[in-house]
Amino acid sequence: MPRPGACQQARAYRRPASPGPVNSLGTQRKKGSHLMTHPNTTRLSTRLRLLCGLALLIGLCIMLGGLARPAHAQSTLSVSDCSSDAQLQAAVAQANSDNAGDVITFACSGDIKLTSTLSINGSMTLSGSGQSVTLDGGDSVGVLSVNSGRSLTLNTLTIAHGSGPGLDGGGLFNGGGTVSISNSTFANNSAADGGGLFNFGTVSINTSTFANNSSYYRGGGGLENGGGTVSISNSTFANNSANGGFGGGLDSQDGTVTISNSTIANNSGSDGGGLDLWRGTMTISNSTVANNSPDAMLSNIGTVSFSGSIVVGGCASSGGTYTDNGYNLSSNGCITAATSLSADPKLGSLASNGGPTQTLALQDGSPAIDAIPLSANLCPGTDQRGNGRPDTGESRCDMGAYEFGDPADKDLGLSNMPAELHGHGQGRGRPDQRPDHHGQQRPPLVVLADGLGQQAQ
Repeated sequence: MPRPGACQQARAYRRPASPGPVNSLGTQRKKGSHLMTHPNTTRLSTRLRLLCGLALLIGLCIMLGGLARPAHAQSTLSVSDCSSDAQLQAAVAQANSDNAGDVITFACSGDIKLTSTLSINGSMTLSGSGQSVTLDGGDSVGVLSVNSGRSLTLNTLTIAHGSGPGLDGGGLFNGGGTVSISNSTFANNSAADGGGLFNFGTVSINTSTFANNSSYYRGGGGLENGGGTVSISNSTFANNSANGGFGGGLDSQDGTVTISNSTIANNSGSDGGGLDLWRGTMTISNSTVANNSPDAMLSNIGTVSFSGSIVVGGCASSGGTYTDNGYNLSSNGCITAATSLSADPKLGSLASNGGPTQTLALQDGSPAIDAIPLSANLCPGTDQRGNGRPDTGESRCDMGAYEFGDPADKDLGLSNMPAELHGHGQGRGRPDQRPDHHGQQRPPLVVLADGLGQQAQ
């Protein structure tokens, strides 16, 4: 290709005018006489023009070809064979190549045994909706690994038995990407840190369960946050363990964690059985943290704030700070606000109480019931199970992740009312001896639970 500017130079190229041929007398021929052109000059100018034209044509074709080439459109890839990981690995490889947010769905149910970790190098979605699919590491490989700058959405999948020597994040390792998890379960995964999940990036967890995961080095049986951002809502972390480490349910170092409408129960670690924070911040709202060993949580040089929550088991501190933002209940300290309560919350055991995740139900008579007025702006629209907050017809909601189902007339928001009202001056169930205007005896008066008299039909 000619060097830049060659075309302009060719167009400007002109030989200097030379005197025309002379006659035998030595005088120049007059204008209009035959003029001989030098053949070498003509050929050089013609070649330069051809080369410039060709170069311009090639450049135009390249430019138009680049503009006409469309970006790869998002594709839906289906896995129809769950008996091995061959189709799934191929679909992930294709989605990595496309890097267009491809959606991988499943037309089969089953336990897919992985021969190697599913490495996410391009943005994609893995959705098991409509099926029952487990991605199984077989206690020999990590299940998922997300590279920095990539995004992964997991929906309706079980991530299980991810493990490996010296591995972080047995179920999922996020090396700096963005991960969204919904309606999924992380169970029986194991790693040095972050048995269920290790995060260096951004993770959002909704309506999911992390259960029976374990770590064996520093901590984070369920989840280890290594300076990233974690958001947990409507989810349960239960029966996870940090063997010899911190944060059986969750351990966070230098990061940001937000927990709302969730249950942290039955987890264990050397400290911070339920939750551990080493620097950074942790914000807990409308959640229940209970039955963890040896304590509910530990704050090391970090700040934990909570509101509208139940915390059972004590709050340990090693230079950390706890901020009570009101309407919390604790049986082992942790609270300082005037609107918070120190009492036994009367919780049931972890069980399926409706909704997609297990919860700790409030028992009848719990002081957490109807403890938060709507005016406090601490009542989200639903509880962890998806049931309405407050309960139907009520003016106050409950502390913790579970909304107790009161009878509809138990909290009418009325004040200065007598305990019982008896109509017509009659006792309960006794007939009114006065006849009505048809001369018939009146039916007995029935007193309702709210004390309002009503004639039986």
